[in-house]
Amino acid sequence: MNKLDNNKTKKSVKKAKSAKAFEIYPDIVSNFKKGSKLSTEDMERLEKIFGNRVKKALNLIGENRVKKYLFTPSGVIRWVVTGYKKDYLVIEQSFCSCKDFLYTALFKREVPSCYHLLAREIAECIEKYDEVTIEDNLYATYMDEWLE
Repeated sequence: MNKLDNNKTKKSVKKAKSAKAFEIYPDIVSNFKKGSKLSTEDMERLEKIFGNRVKKALNLIGENRVKKYLFTPSGVIRWVVTGYKKDYLVIEQSFCSCKDFLYTALFKREVPSCYHLLAREIAECIEKYDEVTIEDNLYATYMDEWLE
């Protein structure tokens, strides 16, 4: 890679790191095929943007900590990632209820998201998550728990 290409790569990585989650995830996840494994190129690309958060996200996926809650009969879906301290509500490509997302992604704009949101996005793409079905009458109880 020549010096000009290297500078372009550095600028695009810096731009990606300071992007908001909803701006960057559609591009990132469009490269993943449903049910596939991440390629070496995918991993390198993610690590340039998210750093060590990629390994943390993959650990969460490997430990079955990504959950898709389906409330019935309404059909409402809520994603939850069980972190190392608590459960976090994760809204597709845009939000996580953890402090890292609030401070590092929203306020400082150092990275597009936390590793919980990254884990959710990857897990859905590679179809590696647990699905839990719950009755609608328990929706408020679960939301209270996830947002405390």
